[in-house]
Amino acid sequence: MTSPQPQDWQSRIRDLKSNLERAAASSQPLNQIDVDLPSLGLKGIQGGYQQFLTWFNGIPASGKLLAIAGGGLLSLTLIKTVFQLITSLITLSIFGIILYLVYRFWILPKSE
Repeated sequence: MTSPQPQDWQSRIRDLKSNLERAAASSQPLNQIDVDLPSLGLKGIQGGYQQFLTWFNGIPASGKLLAIAGGGLLSLTLIKTVFQLITSLITLSIFGIILYLVYRFWILPKSE
């Protein structure tokens, strides 16, 4: 097995520095990336809705039925999950209050 060739890191660093200095002297940006940010306001929502409608109108009737059924099932699952989370938080709060009352009225007076 051959070992990798040792690299001259000092010369590599010098080359990179000289490239940076040349780019700074020519006042050209090094790695400029144009980013097209979608609008996050009402226009963005309307655009997404229009894309959804275009897609939805392009599928056959049986596909529309399946998409509606899948969306309804997903919505019901999300609602169920939210209700379970709220129920868990309420149960945990009640349990915490009961533990505090037990500590306050039974354990604390015995230690005094």
